[in-house]
Amino acid sequence: MKVPLILLGVLLSGSIFAAGPAVRAEAPADADANGAAAEPPTEAPVPGDNALHRRLDRAADFAPAGVILDHTHKKRDWTFSYRYVRTSSEGLIAGSEAIDFADALAAYDTVPTEQVINRHLFGVMYAPRDRFTFALSLPYIENEVEVSDGVSNHQWRTRGIGDAQLLFLIPFVQKGQEKTHVRVGMSFPTGSIFETDEDGTRLPYAMQLGSGTWDVQWAITYTGAHKRLSWGSQFEGLYRIGTNEIGYRLGTDYLASIWMTGSLIEWVSISGRFVWNRLGNIHGVDPTLDKTLNPLNDNMKRGGTRLKIGPGMNILLPIFGGQRLAMEVVIPLYEDLDGPQLSQKVTFTAGWQWIF
Repeated sequence: MKVPLILLGVLLSGSIFAAGPAVRAEAPADADANGAAAEPPTEAPVPGDNALHRRLDRAADFAPAGVILDHTHKKRDWTFSYRYVRTSSEGLIAGSEAIDFADALAAYDTVPTEQVINRHLFGVMYAPRDRFTFALSLPYIENEVEVSDGVSNHQWRTRGIGDAQLLFLIPFVQKGQEKTHVRVGMSFPTGSIFETDEDGTRLPYAMQLGSGTWDVQWAITYTGAHKRLSWGSQFEGLYRIGTNEIGYRLGTDYLASIWMTGSLIEWVSISGRFVWNRLGNIHGVDPTLDKTLNPLNDNMKRGGTRLKIGPGMNILLPIFGGQRLAMEVVIPLYEDLDGPQLSQKVTFTAGWQWIF
């Protein structure tokens, strides 16, 4: 499998570093023997002092809430994080055109009308060395889809742990306020691919909690800053390795972001982000899913391209080292889907990080 070359990328886990204590070296009280004035007191760092990696008074240094792992750490720095992501979808699209509900029912027994996915993402970052940071993340997913046959509606629900990730971040090029780092890692098949409805029937691909495969992930991130402004970009990819035990492999997922942030006051910033996402169709099939019953069962109706945009906000709190609160709302500008598929309406992200 070839991993294409990347140019720009970004990751969030936006972080806050606490300034370590400093002690003041004692200066002689009087002039020296030659009558020279005593040297002014100087700041001397405490051994093992943890210097600020990001200033707590520069909220603009942080990427929007929807961008993960946008920075690397200094040696022995930790970050704990939680992010809540809610994505709602409604209405059917094929290509870039909306599809009437009655037309969709002419081709399928039932069609989806609405979907809500709530993701709770728990993460930790640690740097054993200045030039090496690793991150662990584990999602908990709540997925709900409403389907209709034109007479009655029915809801499918799944919930549980998704696929865990182990990621490594390495600084690449850094010059002044401009920084670039690369990210590589693996996704582990900890999420279930055997979710069923109340009758024991296997649910569609979109309702499963994981991929069922070991997946490779990479990204490159660039950030820059000047006074009260900062900016950044990201390009990342997620590749599936082999097929899962059912017999299919999810499509490759590409994601790119460009953003800019600016401080309203020193500890509050606002942001704007533009997002491009390309998802491939599924290779192979789940033999228990009948494509004629519902478009969600069709492995070739999962891919597509989306362009999205949205505002965000960061708030920094210098408590217990450093706290960051962030939120972002992203809406689609354009969708071109191998449908019929549900159209995304709003993705809301809220996050918290604690760095010490």
